[in-house]
Amino acid sequence: MHGSDNREKAQAAWDRIQALGGEGVWEREDVVVSFSNTKITDGDLILFRDFPFVQILDLSDTKITDEGLAHLDQLPALKVLIVANSGISEKALNEYQNAHPSVKVTTGPPPKSAINPFTGKPF
Repeated sequence: MHGSDNREKAQAAWDRIQALGGEGVWEREDVVVSFSNTKITDGDLILFRDFPFVQILDLSDTKITDEGLAHLDQLPALKVLIVANSGISEKALNEYQNAHPSVKVTTGPPPKSAINPFTGKPF
């Protein structure tokens, strides 16, 4: 029963991601979530308590602040965090990076040749 509870919570969190304007891929090997250019708030990021599988998270061009960054401590699978043009301070990002050295934190815009994984087109 415990496993089905976790699956239900994860599905509810995924539904919430989409309701908040997020896009992504939730497959066995790849879990990517983008909230780029959405109105997501710091408080909304608590949803990751029930969806800890994210490997790549894009919070660029959002109003997320240091308070929201604290919710990301619950993402043990996170490999890449994109926070270009967010409200997160450099100090908080440095502290996060020190606490999570395996996470690649990107604070700048994607390179001009980068391909958007959701559309397959250049950014």
